Amino acid sequence: MIKKGQPKKKKRLKLRIKVLVKLIVFIIIIVALFNYAQNLQIKNISIIGNTYTKDVDIIEKAGIKDYPKISKINKKTIKKQINSLPLIDNTKISINPFGKITIKVTESKVLFYYKYNNKYITSSNNSIDNKKEYYGYPTLVNFTPDTVFDKLVAGFNKIDYNIIKMINEIEYTPYKAQDGTIIDDELFTLKMNDGNTVMIDIVNIKNLNKYTTIYASLGMDQTKGIVYLDTIIDERLLFKSYETIALEEKIEQEKEEEKNKEDKPTEE
Repeated sequence: MIKKGQPKKKKRLKLRIKVLVKLIVFIIIIVALFNYAQNLQIKNISIIGNTYTKDVDIIEKAGIKDYPKISKINKKTIKKQINSLPLIDNTKISINPFGKITIKVTESKVLFYYKYNNKYITSSNNSIDNKKEYYGYPTLVNFTPDTVFDKLVAGFNKIDYNIIKMINEIEYTPYKAQDGTIIDDELFTLKMNDGNTVMIDIVNIKNLNKYTTIYASLGMDQTKGIVYLDTIIDERLLFKSYETIALEEKIEQEKEEEKNKEDKPTEE
């Protein structure tokens, strides 16, 4: 004789067994996934965003050249290590479940070589030891006071990078009065790769972005000279050819010699 309530008890028991089985399966899956994650090694490394810093340098700095287990990777530590590289400003790291690690970096640019301390200067105003690894950048040939130097770096960050690479030498040339008093302490003389010279100050440094247009409009490919981008009056540029400058200097010298002759006392 089947007692009343037995079918319900059997249903509850079956339901509990199903729940227990599902729970066991879930635990097994979790344990398997955990075991997989603990033993999963890096299978692929992708470096994104670097132009000047070599992939191998980033990988070695991150300490993953031997493709270690992902469980041993500390993203915060790796990021700090990669950011210590001279040209790296920021790093983002992502790892997918299949063993691929992606390192995305934000990289500074080399702006110029500073002869005074024998280092390359980056767009983030960091210094890099001169290891002869960087080529085609202008050289700041003389000492520049720190406050003016920082302004120069900030100014170069506003200039098209292709224009920067057209500069051969940068010389700090503050404008002084005859008594030696500095009138403009932010003036620079740029010697271009094309043989022309540019006078520029920090205030007007963005005018360098117009250099290729100015070059064509003034015929600077035919007549070499100095363009004064620090002095623009009513949107008019001041340009003097080297021939004109040499002639003016010759005339001035002759005048000075003539004056010296007049001032020289005559013999009785």
